[in-house]
Amino acid sequence: MCRCLAVVGLLALMAQGCTKKPESYPLSSLSVDYQTWNCQQLANEADLLQDALAVAFEQRSNEHVAHLKAQTETVQKAMVLRKCSV
Repeated sequence: MCRCLAVVGLLALMAQGCTKKPESYPLSSLSVDYQTWNCQQLANEADLLQDALAVAFEQRSNEHVAHLKAQTETVQKAMVLRKCSV
């Protein structure tokens, strides 16, 4: 389920690049609590976030890049706390 949410988020981010007038939305509402996730889920999320970051960089969407970087750091911290192999 978590991977599904991340994929939907990635697709929404990519679809936004196709809109004529991107609208702003509160990115804080997209935050996720990664502390309950296992190592495999965190690794999958890290991969998806890297893909989303690449798309955001291509779209030159500074707001999304900043948000995705923050999410990536949060995932990495959760992986360290869970002692996941990186």
